Amino acid sequence: MRIHFFYFLSVPLLLSSVVRAQESPSNPLEEAQKAKPAETVPTAQQVALAQNPGLQEEHPRLFWIIPTYRVSDSKAPLSMSTPEKFRLFARNTIDPFTISYTALTAGIKQADNRLSGYGQGAAGYGKRLGAGLANEASAGFFRGFLFASLLHQDPRYFRQGSGPLKNRLDHAMIRPVVTRKDSGGRAFNWSGVLGSIAASSLSNAYYPATDRGVGPTFRRVATGIPISVIYNLIHEFGPDLERKFR
Repeated sequence: MRIHFFYFLSVPLLLSSVVRAQESPSNPLEEAQKAKPAETVPTAQQVALAQNPGLQEEHPRLFWIIPTYRVSDSKAPLSMSTPEKFRLFARNTIDPFTISYTALTAGIKQADNRLSGYGQGAAGYGKRLGAGLANEASAGFFRGFLFASLLHQDPRYFRQGSGPLKNRLDHAMIRPVVTRKDSGGRAFNWSGVLGSIAASSLSNAYYPATDRGVGPTFRRVATGIPISVIYNLIHEFGPDLERKFR
């Protein structure tokens, strides 16, 4: 858990700040239009966007660096198709932040001598970095694409963005075990749980011998749950803190 120290430190700051956050003042009204624009026939692209509002949703980076592709503010979301889920997985996996964060955690693991079977030096760091990138790719593939498609579950986190603090906390903390179905409604997050088990099992193929086996596999799965909660809390309350800074 030490590799995620800055996430643990950020959560109390986010929660304490959002309680005191003030609503941003609304912008002044613009001048009324002098003439009503003539109606035009919508293009094929406009029709596609109207049929799938998810394509129009913007995903600004949280704190200008953290990608939010897997976060939605929509209150009436449409289900994602299988190709859309794959594009979501690919986009998040190759994002510069994902690669940079993985490189940082590989350095922290080397400093702590975690995965000691990889050794030290440049070779040891390279193995840790490769393992970290493989973990990110496999977790995204199994959880966000494969099982999400097979089980018809939505891999996105749906941010509430407003309302009582307790409700938003509960919403973020329960997301690792409860998710949205493609057809609407809620269901046990089988895609997340099975995806985590599959990704952790795959890591036995390239982890050192001392970090393989049933016990280490399920310890990694268990460790991933609180980490997911931290990510959700950051995505839920991060924009509130961003507005306060602005």
